[in-house]
Amino acid sequence: MKLLLAVFFALLFMGCKKTEQAQNKTLTTISCDSLISYNNRVKAIFVSNCTASSCHDGVDLPSLSEYNGARDASQQIRTAVANRVMPKNSTLSDLDRAAILCWIDSGAKSN
Repeated sequence: MKLLLAVFFALLFMGCKKTEQAQNKTLTTISCDSLISYNNRVKAIFVSNCTASSCHDGVDLPSLSEYNGARDASQQIRTAVANRVMPKNSTLSDLDRAAILCWIDSGAKSN
């Protein structure tokens, strides 16, 4: 019985690790496009996922529909997106997550 439980937990642990590695691999295999900027890619992601829900509309939290607010909050955004904490009550596709992270890691360009 103890052996059976040990095998069960070992398989469970290995399964979780593989899932986590697969998620991280998906994100890291997407190449960072140096042309990603706030205006040409990231703003649309923020508007459809972050401001439409009235979360980041500039009332209680910084507005992400404006470049300056998004740029000023970029490090907090990076942490939240990388850890899959944001957006609340929703999920971003791996491509959208990668675009946001690439945008921030490339200097959070506006054009």
